[in-house]
Amino acid sequence: MTIAERIRIYRQQKKLSQAELAELSGVNNKSLSRYELNTSIPPADALKAIADALGVSTDALLSDDIIAIKDKELLKRFEVIQNMVGEDKQMIMKFLDLTIRVYSIFFF
Repeated sequence: MTIAERIRIYRQQKKLSQAELAELSGVNNKSLSRYELNTSIPPADALKAIADALGVSTDALLSDDIIAIKDKELLKRFEVIQNMVGEDKQMIMKFLDLTIRVYSIFFF
């Protein structure tokens, strides 16, 4: 999947028109149209602005190898955990495993 396709898909999932995304991101409407048509590749600053407006990471627009976490607050927490080392990270991972296990028992 191309960057163009990812931008369009995320925009449509958010139920935004190109004009609305252009306004939210501060990217010129014609440029955004060219990005979605795959006739132009967005520069890094435009890509970041589009990702922020869509509530996704730039990695989500660049790669198929990423899992999309739609909840920005959850994503922020996972990013903090990802950067932890040692016992703190191990403790949080064990807590998450336990919580998921308990949730799975009662809700699946």
